[in-house]
Amino acid sequence: MQNKVNFKFTPELYDKQINWENRFRQEKDFFASIFAENSVKTVLDIGCGTGRHAELFAEMAEKVLAIDPSQEMIDYAISNVVRSPNVTVKRGGFSDIERLIKGDINAITCLGNTISLLETRKNVKAALKATYKKLPKNGIAVFQFINFEKSVMENNRYYAPKILIMNNKKYIFHRHFEYGKIKTRTDFLVTILNENNEIELFDVSQSLMCTLKKRIFLKIAQNCGFKKIRLVGNDGKTPFDVKNHISLFAILKK
Repeated sequence: MQNKVNFKFTPELYDKQINWENRFRQEKDFFASIFAENSVKTVLDIGCGTGRHAELFAEMAEKVLAIDPSQEMIDYAISNVVRSPNVTVKRGGFSDIERLIKGDINAITCLGNTISLLETRKNVKAALKATYKKLPKNGIAVFQFINFEKSVMENNRYYAPKILIMNNKKYIFHRHFEYGKIKTRTDFLVTILNENNEIELFDVSQSLMCTLKKRIFLKIAQNCGFKKIRLVGNDGKTPFDVKNHISLFAILKK
Protein backbone atom coordinates (compact mmCIF):
# COMPACT_ATOMS: atom_id res chain seq x y z
CA MET A 1 0.00 0.00 0.00
CA GLN A 2 1.40 3.37 -1.04
CA ASN A 3 1.78 6.14 1.48
CA LYS A 4 -0.52 9.08 0.88
CA VAL A 5 1.26 12.02 -0.73
CA ASN A 6 -0.08 15.28 0.66
CA PHE A 7 -0.73 17.92 -1.95
CA LYS A 8 1.15 21.17 -1.47
CA PHE A 9 -0.66 24.21 -2.80
CA THR A 10 2.42 26.19 -3.70
CA PRO A 11 2.52 29.95 -4.35
CA GLU A 12 3.16 29.18 -8.02
CA LEU A 13 -0.01 27.08 -8.32
CA TYR A 14 -2.02 29.69 -6.41
CA ASP A 15 -0.74 32.41 -8.71
CA LYS A 16 -1.25 30.55 -11.98
CA GLN A 17 -4.75 29.26 -11.29
CA ILE A 18 -6.07 32.83 -11.13
CA ASN A 19 -6.76 34.74 -14.34
CA TRP A 20 -5.18 38.00 -13.19
CA GLU A 21 -5.73 39.75 -16.50
CA ASN A 22 -9.50 39.26 -16.28
CA ARG A 23 -9.57 40.11 -12.58
CA PHE A 24 -7.65 43.36 -13.00
CA ARG A 25 -9.71 44.33 -16.00
CA GLN A 26 -12.61 44.50 -13.55
CA GLU A 27 -10.77 45.89 -10.52
CA LYS A 28 -8.18 48.34 -11.89
CA ASP A 29 -10.55 51.26 -12.50
CA PHE A 30 -12.20 50.70 -9.13
CA PHE A 31 -8.95 51.05 -7.19
CA ALA A 32 -7.66 53.89 -9.37
CA SER A 33 -10.84 55.83 -8.70
CA ILE A 34 -10.85 55.15 -4.94
CA PHE A 35 -7.20 56.11 -4.55
CA ALA A 36 -7.60 59.28 -6.65
CA GLU A 37 -10.72 60.39 -4.77
CA ASN A 38 -8.87 60.05 -1.46
CA SER A 39 -5.49 61.43 -2.58
CA VAL A 40 -3.78 58.17 -1.68
CA LYS A 41 0.01 58.28 -1.84
CA THR A 42 0.97 55.32 0.35
CA VAL A 43 -0.80 51.92 0.35
CA LEU A 44 -0.44 48.96 2.70
CA ASP A 45 -1.72 45.66 1.28
CA ILE A 46 -2.27 43.06 4.02
CA GLY A 47 -2.40 39.40 3.00
CA CYS A 48 -0.69 40.31 -0.26
CA GLY A 49 -0.19 36.71 -1.39
CA THR A 50 2.00 36.62 -4.48
CA GLY A 51 2.06 40.42 -4.72
CA ARG A 52 -0.15 40.91 -7.78
CA HIS A 53 -2.24 43.71 -6.25
CA ALA A 54 0.82 45.39 -4.77
CA GLU A 55 2.34 45.54 -8.24
CA LEU A 56 -0.94 46.91 -9.63
CA PHE A 57 -1.06 49.59 -6.94
CA ALA A 58 2.48 50.70 -7.85
CA GLU A 59 0.92 52.49 -10.84
CA MET A 60 -1.49 54.38 -8.58
CA ALA A 61 0.52 55.36 -5.50
CA GLU A 62 3.96 56.73 -4.68
CA LYS A 63 4.73 53.95 -2.22
CA VAL A 64 3.29 50.45 -1.72
CA LEU A 65 3.99 48.22 1.28
CA ALA A 66 2.85 44.60 1.06
CA ILE A 67 2.83 42.03 3.86
CA ASP A 68 1.82 38.39 4.15
CA PRO A 69 2.29 35.85 6.98
CA SER A 70 3.61 33.22 4.56
CA GLN A 71 7.34 33.42 3.87
CA GLU A 72 6.82 31.22 0.80
CA MET A 73 4.38 33.76 -0.64
CA ILE A 74 6.77 36.60 0.11
CA ASP A 75 9.70 34.82 -1.55
CA TYR A 76 7.63 34.03 -4.64
CA ALA A 77 6.35 37.61 -4.88
CA ILE A 78 9.87 39.04 -4.71
CA SER A 79 11.31 36.55 -7.21
CA ASN A 80 8.49 36.39 -9.74
CA VAL A 81 5.99 39.23 -9.50
CA VAL A 82 7.12 42.47 -7.89
CA ARG A 83 9.23 44.55 -10.26
CA SER A 84 8.33 48.14 -9.37
CA PRO A 85 10.94 49.99 -7.26
CA ASN A 86 8.25 51.66 -5.13
CA VAL A 87 6.96 48.32 -3.76
CA THR A 88 8.34 46.81 -0.53
CA VAL A 89 7.36 43.27 0.50
CA LYS A 90 7.71 41.92 4.05
CA ARG A 91 6.47 38.99 6.11
CA GLY A 92 3.71 39.85 8.59
CA GLY A 93 0.01 40.25 9.31
CA PHE A 94 -2.39 42.56 11.10
CA SER A 95 -0.67 42.10 14.46
CA ASP A 96 2.63 43.24 12.94
CA ILE A 97 1.46 46.54 11.45
CA GLU A 98 2.89 48.82 14.13
CA ARG A 99 6.19 46.95 14.24
CA LEU A 100 6.74 46.72 10.50
CA ILE A 101 5.18 49.87 9.11
CA LYS A 102 6.57 53.26 9.98
CA GLY A 103 5.16 56.59 8.83
CA ASP A 104 1.77 57.53 7.39
CA ILE A 105 -0.37 55.12 5.43
CA ASN A 106 -3.20 56.68 3.38
CA ALA A 107 -4.88 53.40 2.47
CA ILE A 108 -4.95 49.84 3.74
CA THR A 109 -6.25 47.02 1.56
CA CYS A 110 -7.11 43.44 2.47
CA LEU A 111 -8.36 41.51 -0.53
CA GLY A 112 -9.32 38.10 -1.81
CA ASN A 113 -11.38 37.05 1.22
CA THR A 114 -8.38 37.30 3.56
CA ILE A 115 -10.38 39.02 6.30
CA SER A 116 -12.94 36.19 6.61
CA LEU A 117 -10.13 33.62 6.69
CA LEU A 118 -9.20 35.02 10.10
CA GLU A 119 -11.97 32.59 11.09
CA THR A 120 -13.49 34.27 14.19
CA ARG A 121 -15.29 37.54 14.82
CA LYS A 122 -12.80 38.25 17.58
CA ASN A 123 -9.92 38.02 15.11
CA VAL A 124 -11.78 40.14 12.56
CA LYS A 125 -12.42 42.81 15.18
CA ALA A 126 -8.75 42.81 16.19
CA ALA A 127 -7.78 43.25 12.52
CA LEU A 128 -10.16 46.16 12.01
CA LYS A 129 -8.95 47.78 15.25
CA ALA A 130 -5.35 47.54 14.07
CA THR A 131 -6.39 48.99 10.71
CA TYR A 132 -8.23 51.91 12.31
CA LYS A 133 -5.33 52.66 14.63
CA LYS A 134 -2.81 52.82 11.78
CA LEU A 135 -4.83 55.08 9.49
CA PRO A 136 -4.64 58.87 9.77
CA LYS A 137 -7.77 61.02 9.78
CA ASN A 138 -9.62 60.57 6.45
CA GLY A 139 -7.50 57.48 5.66
CA ILE A 140 -9.32 54.63 3.95
CA ALA A 141 -9.42 50.86 4.16
CA VAL A 142 -10.74 48.50 1.47
CA PHE A 143 -11.79 44.99 2.43
CA GLN A 144 -12.92 42.40 -0.10
CA PHE A 145 -14.83 39.26 0.90
CA ILE A 146 -17.56 36.95 -0.33
CA ASN A 147 -21.24 37.60 0.27
CA PHE A 148 -22.19 35.35 3.16
CA GLU A 149 -25.94 35.79 2.68
CA LYS A 150 -27.25 32.23 3.02
CA SER A 151 -29.41 32.23 -0.13
CA VAL A 152 -26.53 33.56 -2.25
CA MET A 153 -24.12 31.00 -0.81
CA GLU A 154 -26.54 28.16 -1.44
CA ASN A 155 -26.84 29.24 -5.08
CA ASN A 156 -23.06 29.44 -5.44
CA ARG A 157 -21.90 26.50 -3.35
CA TYR A 158 -19.73 25.18 -6.18
CA TYR A 159 -17.37 27.36 -8.19
CA ALA A 160 -16.71 26.38 -11.80
CA PRO A 161 -13.63 24.12 -12.01
CA LYS A 162 -10.33 25.75 -12.93
CA ILE A 163 -7.87 23.82 -15.08
CA LEU A 164 -4.15 24.51 -15.22
CA ILE A 165 -1.61 22.62 -17.34
CA MET A 166 1.93 22.82 -16.02
CA ASN A 167 4.97 20.54 -16.32
CA ASN A 168 3.04 18.01 -18.45
CA LYS A 169 0.42 17.66 -15.73
CA LYS A 170 -3.17 18.79 -15.60
CA TYR A 171 -4.38 20.39 -12.35
CA ILE A 172 -8.13 20.58 -11.81
CA PHE A 173 -9.29 22.80 -8.96
CA HIS A 174 -12.77 22.66 -7.42
CA ARG A 175 -14.10 24.79 -4.58
CA HIS A 176 -17.17 24.10 -2.45
CA PHE A 177 -18.73 26.14 0.37
CA GLU A 178 -20.73 24.78 3.30
CA TYR A 179 -22.57 27.67 4.95
CA GLY A 180 -22.59 27.98 8.72
CA LYS A 181 -24.18 30.67 10.86
CA ILE A 182 -20.92 31.42 12.71
CA LYS A 183 -18.29 29.77 10.52
CA THR A 184 -18.45 28.69 6.88
CA ARG A 185 -16.39 25.76 5.62
CA THR A 186 -14.48 25.84 2.36
CA ASP A 187 -13.57 22.55 0.70
CA PHE A 188 -10.77 22.79 -1.83
CA LEU A 189 -10.45 19.76 -4.12
CA VAL A 190 -7.47 19.19 -6.37
CA THR A 191 -7.10 16.46 -8.98
CA ILE A 192 -3.76 15.99 -10.74
CA LEU A 193 -3.61 14.04 -14.01
CA ASN A 194 -0.32 12.89 -15.51
CA GLU A 195 0.63 13.07 -19.18
CA ASN A 196 -1.33 9.83 -19.80
CA ASN A 197 -4.43 11.43 -18.31
CA GLU A 198 -4.26 9.11 -15.30
CA ILE A 199 -5.09 10.35 -11.82
CA GLU A 200 -1.83 10.93 -10.03
CA LEU A 201 -3.28 12.55 -6.93
CA PHE A 202 -6.62 13.57 -5.48
CA ASP A 203 -6.59 15.85 -2.46
CA VAL A 204 -9.20 17.56 -0.30
CA SER A 205 -8.30 20.36 2.08
CA GLN A 206 -10.59 22.44 4.26
CA SER A 207 -10.53 25.82 5.91
CA LEU A 208 -12.98 27.74 8.06
CA MET A 209 -14.08 31.29 7.44
CA CYS A 210 -15.84 33.74 9.70
CA THR A 211 -19.37 34.10 8.32
CA LEU A 212 -19.16 37.85 7.74
CA LYS A 213 -22.68 38.83 6.84
CA LYS A 214 -23.27 42.46 5.95
CA ARG A 215 -24.76 43.45 9.30
CA ILE A 216 -22.01 41.65 11.25
CA PHE A 217 -19.22 43.34 9.32
CA LEU A 218 -20.85 46.76 9.62
CA LYS A 219 -21.33 46.34 13.36
CA ILE A 220 -17.70 45.31 13.90
CA ALA A 221 -16.38 48.14 11.72
CA GLN A 222 -18.53 50.74 13.47
CA ASN A 223 -17.51 49.46 16.91
CA CYS A 224 -13.88 49.87 15.83
CA GLY A 225 -14.49 53.55 15.07
CA PHE A 226 -15.27 53.65 11.35
CA LYS A 227 -18.24 55.94 10.69
CA LYS A 228 -18.18 56.28 6.91
CA ILE A 229 -18.71 52.90 5.26
CA ARG A 230 -19.63 52.22 1.64
CA LEU A 231 -20.34 48.78 0.19
CA VAL A 232 -19.81 48.08 -3.52
CA GLY A 233 -20.60 44.92 -5.46
CA ASN A 234 -17.98 42.63 -6.98
CA ASP A 235 -18.18 44.58 -10.25
CA GLY A 236 -16.58 47.52 -8.44
CA LYS A 237 -19.24 49.88 -9.78
CA THR A 238 -22.72 49.32 -8.38
CA PRO A 239 -23.90 49.53 -4.75
CA PHE A 240 -23.73 46.15 -3.04
CA ASP A 241 -26.88 44.06 -3.56
CA VAL A 242 -27.03 41.50 -0.76
CA LYS A 243 -29.36 39.27 -2.76
CA ASN A 244 -27.32 39.10 -5.94
CA HIS A 245 -23.65 40.00 -5.68
CA ILE A 246 -21.38 37.02 -4.89
CA SER A 247 -18.77 39.24 -3.22
CA LEU A 248 -18.22 42.84 -2.20
CA PHE A 249 -15.79 45.62 -1.45
CA ALA A 250 -16.20 47.46 1.84
CA ILE A 251 -14.68 50.95 1.76
CA LEU A 252 -14.11 52.31 5.25
CA LYS A 253 -13.07 55.88 6.01
CA LYS A 254 -11.64 57.06 9.31
